[in-house]
Amino acid sequence: MKADNPSNPQDLKTLKKQRDFFKGLLIGACILWPFVLAAAIYFYYKTDNVALFIPTMTLIVGFLPIYLRVKTLSAEIKSKELN
Repeated sequence: MKADNPSNPQDLKTLKKQRDFFKGLLIGACILWPFVLAAAIYFYYKTDNVALFIPTMTLIVGFLPIYLRVKTLSAEIKSKELN
């Protein structure tokens, strides 16, 4: 049975790879989000439809778990590097 808490250096490498992947997702989302917001504003003035802002605002809430995962992975990596 495999333990949930990795302890060998290979697992530390895996944790770093996961953290970097999720961090890349967040950076990509932060780059794309202003464009989605600009498109929502443009189409709002063109069609007067407020519903276009719903996906724009839910993207922030959707990426919150990924941010929390990056934060957890960073803390776990830091604690393992100290040991």
